[in-house]
Amino acid sequence: MEETELIKILTSIEDRAKSNTKRIDNLEVKVEDIHELATSVKLLASETKAMREDVNDMNNRLKIVEDKPLQEYEESKKVIRDKVIIFIATIILTYIAFKLGLKEFL
Repeated sequence: MEETELIKILTSIEDRAKSNTKRIDNLEVKVEDIHELATSVKLLASETKAMREDVNDMNNRLKIVEDKPLQEYEESKKVIRDKVIIFIATIILTYIAFKLGLKEFL
């Protein structure tokens, strides 16, 4: 090989090396950006998980708050029903007592 050909090959190799160095430098910056992005996504995922747990806890507490008036209504309904039954039973028993002639014991 001639010296001029070797110089051309060496020059092209050197140019290629410079080009590759620039590309590698650009890739290093991009890899660092991707790493930062991956770290941010991981942080977002953990924050989302914590938020989901908080929302589930709030849903459970809200259900308790929503169910309380229903429980009170059911209890009130039961008390009223019992009092009406007792009232009617008292009237019936009083009527029977008067019919049997127990008026004189009162």
